[in-house]
Amino acid sequence: MRLLEENLTSRGIRVTARSMVRGKWEKDRPFLKALADCDIVVINGEGTLHHGSPHGERLLKVVDHPARGKKPVALINALYQENPAHWGRYLEKMALVSTRDSWSAESVGSQAQCEVTWVPDLSLSAGDVEATSPLERNALLVGDSVSRDMTIELRRIAALRSDSYLFPIRKGLKASKPHFPPPLREGYIQLHAKAFELRNRNILFNKNEAGFIDTLLRAHLHVTGRFHSVCFSLFTKTPFLALESNSWKIGALMHDFGLDTKRIVTLDELNHRIREIGSERYSDDEIGKIDAGLNNSRLKTQQMFDRIELLARAERA
Repeated sequence: MRLLEENLTSRGIRVTARSMVRGKWEKDRPFLKALADCDIVVINGEGTLHHGSPHGERLLKVVDHPARGKKPVALINALYQENPAHWGRYLEKMALVSTRDSWSAESVGSQAQCEVTWVPDLSLSAGDVEATSPLERNALLVGDSVSRDMTIELRRIAALRSDSYLFPIRKGLKASKPHFPPPLREGYIQLHAKAFELRNRNILFNKNEAGFIDTLLRAHLHVTGRFHSVCFSLFTKTPFLALESNSWKIGALMHDFGLDTKRIVTLDELNHRIREIGSERYSDDEIGKIDAGLNNSRLKTQQMFDRIELLARAERA
């Protein structure tokens, strides 16, 4: 979201209202007023639009709301997998449809008569990140997963070695309560995280993006079941092993970067692959493909936001 809003702001587009993915925007009066007054609507699809998720359809339904009128709607940065055929009619009413992987673009194309492009996930659009001074990569970081059962298994694996740390991408392992007001929701997460830290000394909870990146730069291997954790591993050049998630998102990312699927493993394979320090370092070929993928992401992201700017300015005119 930071990168999305920075790209909009740099093009003179001011964000006047926001609605979270599980928020009931259609009942939010301030949001509806902003919807009626704005020049463009941008939907950050992320990993929501798969397997007919009702939360995903709620995002798309903005095209049918009277407050939208005929102003342009742009769906960007979206996974799109195995959705109901009738979702195609929402997509056809949009001025711009951009998925975050080529498989999703093909899926959109099979359902909707509309132009669709794909741009790698926005987290990859800022290029690579290197340490300001040489760091020793000596930690094994074991992340979490969208699957609770998988996270439990990853916690068990992290406890087996003295050099390993449980390293979730979120601020805590407890799912947030979206119906709580923001201060209560944040307090709920922090309280659970603090209690977990007291019981588990090998866990690393980072408070922000910079802290997450800094920790990754000290790892010889990052094990994760999270798509965005894989993205962070790519732009920090941190070797990783990934467990597939609840959609094809990790596999599609590997495909679009031209990387071998050998880095996508099962739990049984994982126990064998993490035994030897340094055995999973990137090859020169992988580094070359990662660099090319990051450059492609930066260029295609700029082009996508330039088009959003043109749509917004045309509506204002």
